[in-house]
Amino acid sequence: MKMLEKRLAALLEALLACGFLAIFILVVIQVVLRYVFNDSITGANEVIIILFVYTTAIGGAIAAGRREHIALTFAIDALSKEKRKIIDVIALSLVALINGVMAYFSLHWIGITGDYLMPSTGLPRSIAQLSIPIGCGLATLYCVVKACELARSSEHENLDQDKEEEAETS
Repeated sequence: MKMLEKRLAALLEALLACGFLAIFILVVIQVVLRYVFNDSITGANEVIIILFVYTTAIGGAIAAGRREHIALTFAIDALSKEKRKIIDVIALSLVALINGVMAYFSLHWIGITGDYLMPSTGLPRSIAQLSIPIGCGLATLYCVVKACELARSSEHENLDQDKEEEAETS
């Protein structure tokens, strides 16, 4: 399971890198075309926005999987390891539940509004809107895997040790 998770993370990180590179290249091209040649690529701004939305959704899922999201842990850090483990499993389960619900209801929303066309590119809005169930689905998957790993572990693993291990393998 750990190997599958690492491969998925590596694939998603590669997609993020490609997405950010594409955003950078498109922005530079747009700036040069606008200010040097007084021209632009039709629809490039929409493509940049779509890429940004996807990189944000996928990046958020990766952050949730690594448990690098915003957290106030001063009260939880004072608890015993067993109580922290229980709270962490509950927290991961709640984050998975929230993301699962968002993914589910976003599919209904896409079904209603996804056929409308974007003004510049003429692409259906569902292309951009699919970033929500993809990002939320990935976050749900990551949180469920992490919660199961944590629930099965004999003792609560230190988050700093997890981050050190990930840094060593990267």
